[in-house]
Amino acid sequence: MGSKLVFGKISRRLLRDTFVCVFLFAGNFSYAQDCSDNLDQAKSLYREGKLYDIPGIMENCLGDNDLERGQRVEAFELLSLTYLYIDEPELAEESYLNLLDADPEYQPDSIIEVEIEFLSKKFKTTPIFTVYPAKLGTNVTFPRVVNTNGTDNTNNSKQSYKSQWGFQFGGGADWHISNSMSLGAEVWFDYKSFRFNNRFFDADSLQISENQMSIEFPVFARYTQKVKENWYPYILGGYSLSYLIQSDAAPEFYEITEIRDANGDVEERIINPDIGRTLNLSNIRTRFNHNLVLGLGVKYRLLYEYISVEVRYTAGLKNVLNVNNQFDFGNGGEQNDLRELTFKYGQVDNDFRLDDLSITFGYVHPLYKPRKIQKKSGKGFIGNLFKSKEKSTY
Repeated sequence: MGSKLVFGKISRRLLRDTFVCVFLFAGNFSYAQDCSDNLDQAKSLYREGKLYDIPGIMENCLGDNDLERGQRVEAFELLSLTYLYIDEPELAEESYLNLLDADPEYQPDSIIEVEIEFLSKKFKTTPIFTVYPAKLGTNVTFPRVVNTNGTDNTNNSKQSYKSQWGFQFGGGADWHISNSMSLGAEVWFDYKSFRFNNRFFDADSLQISENQMSIEFPVFARYTQKVKENWYPYILGGYSLSYLIQSDAAPEFYEITEIRDANGDVEERIINPDIGRTLNLSNIRTRFNHNLVLGLGVKYRLLYEYISVEVRYTAGLKNVLNVNNQFDFGNGGEQNDLRELTFKYGQVDNDFRLDDLSITFGYVHPLYKPRKIQKKSGKGFIGNLFKSKEKSTY
């Protein structure tokens, strides 16, 4: 009997809560539907020229959740035009600012809506900041030799470098100083890779694959120009400072022995590979490097966000080899790796710089803040210094 009573109470409470939820949902749906009908009625009154009735009809239907975004844009566009025609410029500007809050990328039709197109010139919709919270891409590294070093005859050296693929990820932000120009700063984690090849006296062969991990801090100026709807190509140029976290190298030495016959011809060629352990070369690498940055890309608008594709070239300005530690073999510890590199594999590093070409994909989030353009008063301090004074007459 007790369980039936408890079950009955729970059932009645469940029915009551369900009824309340359905009632509230139906009420909200009905209210949204009423607002949608009010918008249709206001548009009908606008076509009939009954402008003074429109603000009252739309007064209670302009909350954030009363209309969908597209309907809110229509409503504030209609109110802006209405206030312009009934000579209420301040209310027209207020409505247009609300329109831009609903759609920061709104562009009036300059042919059909001449009045509102004129009103739009009083406002600025360019984001103050644009955030690039996620960028990911791949890179290929190009070593540039400044001076050749080695344990063999470097005049007849068979040294060469081969580019290899790496990756990077990071993010940043732009500060907009005009509709087209912005100043940007980013932080990147870079993983770069390249390979060194050498043949000693046309016999033994050495390959060293080097991988570098670093953090890069680029700063640059970016010029962006809209070319067609939703497409925004840009170019950028600037400077970056990078810090090397670690540099590792994997050496592979191939000792080649030739067996010749009585006539001196090669009968057999024996290759003995020596795949060495990974060596830490951080001590003979420059920790801080300076780079020039050039890039071009395009942003594509998706609703109120963007995606970007960018190609960037970074040119190293500093010698990657730390010449102060080049022959600092020490007595042990970390210097054992340099000792092994030099005396076991016969490798003395070149002076070289590192360039890289990268391709990245990113997510772009503009921080919109529509605002009215403020008129500048006077000529400012500098202008007033040269302002001609009126002559006094007596």
